[in-house]
Amino acid sequence: MIAPMSSLPFPFKPAVIVPTLALLLAPAGAAGGPPVLGPNGPGGPDRPPLRGPSGSGAATGDPAPPAMEVFLLDGLRRVRPLDAPPFPPFAGISAARGEHEPFQVVVRAGREGLVGVTVEAGDLRGEGGRTLPKGCVSLFREHFIQVVEPSPKSREGAGWYPDALIPFADPESGKPPAGGRFAAAPFNVAPGSLQPVWADVRVGRDAAPGAYTGTVKVAAQGREPVTVELRLTVRSFALPERPSMRSNFGGFGRRLARGHKAAEDGPELRALERRYAAALAAHRLCPPIPGYLLPRMKPDGSVDPTETHGALVEWIEGFGVTGFPLSLHGSDPLGKDRDRNVAYLRSMYAYLEANGWEKLAYIYVLDEPNDSKAYEEVRRRAAFIHDAQPGIEVLCTEQPTPQDPSWGTLLGSVDIWVPLWPLFDEKAGAERLAAGQELWSYTALCQGEVGRDTPFWEIDFPLLHYRLPGWMSWRHGMTGLLYWTTVYWEKAGDPWTNPLTYGRFNGEGSLFYPGADAGLAGPVASMRLEQVREGLEDYEYLCLLAARGERALAGELARRVARSWTEWEADPARLYAVREEIARRLEEK
Repeated sequence: MIAPMSSLPFPFKPAVIVPTLALLLAPAGAAGGPPVLGPNGPGGPDRPPLRGPSGSGAATGDPAPPAMEVFLLDGLRRVRPLDAPPFPPFAGISAARGEHEPFQVVVRAGREGLVGVTVEAGDLRGEGGRTLPKGCVSLFREHFIQVVEPSPKSREGAGWYPDALIPFADPESGKPPAGGRFAAAPFNVAPGSLQPVWADVRVGRDAAPGAYTGTVKVAAQGREPVTVELRLTVRSFALPERPSMRSNFGGFGRRLARGHKAAEDGPELRALERRYAAALAAHRLCPPIPGYLLPRMKPDGSVDPTETHGALVEWIEGFGVTGFPLSLHGSDPLGKDRDRNVAYLRSMYAYLEANGWEKLAYIYVLDEPNDSKAYEEVRRRAAFIHDAQPGIEVLCTEQPTPQDPSWGTLLGSVDIWVPLWPLFDEKAGAERLAAGQELWSYTALCQGEVGRDTPFWEIDFPLLHYRLPGWMSWRHGMTGLLYWTTVYWEKAGDPWTNPLTYGRFNGEGSLFYPGADAGLAGPVASMRLEQVREGLEDYEYLCLLAARGERALAGELARRVARSWTEWEADPARLYAVREEIARRLEEK
């Protein structure tokens, strides 16, 4: 579907209008959508100036810019509608076997704009007849959203941000999505502006190492197609199938149902949960285990897994689950419900142990204890858990050193420490690791001292912020990452047009977009989520280097990118250079 000319946020006079348009599709891919900027229809954005990003215009007498230009770019740089080329040089991409690697195809329109733009990726071919089929390249139109009120401490301010990635092809059917507010492709590009397309290359675990080349073809109505070359290096090593970094990115449930206008129970929600879980797993994140897959709890507290076991095995193994959160039950788990909880923890642990899952188990004991009463509750619950069933670990979103010494200590109570990034203390963390405990970390909002920013996860901060935690976690011996949710849409009303998902925080708790608006019965990922995966893949590179006996070198290289949670390398090119150095080292015999 092509957006009507009346919906474009620019005055637009196409040179050619053809009634019927052919859609070029990469079989596994996606790209495109309606007009270049934000929402369609009434109540849309203010109109940006017609003047193009290079300053060219009919009144200047300058030579006319090409009718269509195409650039390739890495995945760490956002492209705004009126950004001005030239862009940084692009030498191609490299990836391990079993890895995803993104790049961007940037389409720039001349003075008359572009109508019916399509993008198609071809096969990638190497020496000796080796081929990676074009189905390994998925394409997505980058949907722009307008930040009007910047988040606190915003690095990039108000403006248009590419974020949601609308696919050319529905991952369930392989066909173009249909019926949504935001079409996938073909798309229009307003005069003098740019539309980026996200490309994700999935390298199979059985891909032959070596150099590959392919092409990306961009076409538009009434224009000569433009073809650009893509170079890919497939590394000789492979990433592990199960992530080395554990994670908990919250649940779905009612939030997901409301975002898709589905019933809050039943087969439709279960299908949605599975698709969102698959998307998390594809990004090396641990999906939540739905309650209906857990063993049935009997009146005495023991569990019966008979009805759920097969489906639970499939979920854990199929999605590479790295954590199995347990809960205490009843209104008074340490009082009148105590015996039932003891029976539950012992029975559940025995079931997990019988299936080799006991090391995944933990209880998220209390969220952000922040006074003496909350600290005491953590101590009471942790003592109960440890006494009822040794082996079940206690996780708490707190740092080892309390903000107020009068609250007492949680040492001896917490097994998995999850400090907020600005509250992390390196010395205290190292002591917990030496004691055999586990360190995770988490972020929320834009917290911390003025002048000591951490990589905040709001839309109006650099994409690099979403990749850095992989490096910072390795730097500090952290093996887990926590985020409160990926589907917090209700306060925004419409997350596709209003980025203020939580108070003044743009994109907080919202790494997915509800796919129903793009004609999908599943998720639409954000560019931010893609960079979380990139950081977790970087973490795997460091793990592989350490596994070769070069842990000290891995630490040194990680420090080049991330010196602490408040100091890091801001130039994406330098991160790519360090990553390349690690890859070359891993390929040495």
